[in-house]
Amino acid sequence: MSGHDSKYFSTTKKGEIPELKEELHAQYKDKRKDAVKKVIAAMTVGKDVSSLFTDVVNCMQTEDLELKKLVYLYLINYAKSEPDLAILAVNTFVKDSQDPNPLIRALAVRTMGCIRVDKITEYLCDPLQRCLKDDDPYVRKTAAICVSKPTHLRSFLPL
Repeated sequence: MSGHDSKYFSTTKKGEIPELKEELHAQYKDKRKDAVKKVIAAMTVGKDVSSLFTDVVNCMQTEDLELKKLVYLYLINYAKSEPDLAILAVNTFVKDSQDPNPLIRALAVRTMGCIRVDKITEYLCDPLQRCLKDDDPYVRKTAAICVSKPTHLRSFLPL
């Protein structure tokens, strides 16, 4: 977030969740990005915004790298408490792990490694293995770090 984003940390108002829900479905990308920033700000100060899980995940399919990073941050935080809904993100992770942009591939792999939900870990092993052999050194390094850290992945990966 940039220095101008402090406005997202203003005090929460009554009825904020329905308002955020509406903004997350806005037609314009900038309005959706602002809504996700507000959700992340609320999450950062300890407000429970897990009820917006599906709405935030729907913002995942975007070319905007900043928005994608924000959504992935939200997913890392709430996937464990919403494991049944976290499965909605699997297809996007797989797609992003094959994106032409190495930053997006690495972001997808890093996020996969941070999500500790057994239900979806088995779906994420193929993309992780593919990224370990990626042409881009940053993607390979990120995949190697992801595989080396979480013990929950080791039972799924044939290493």
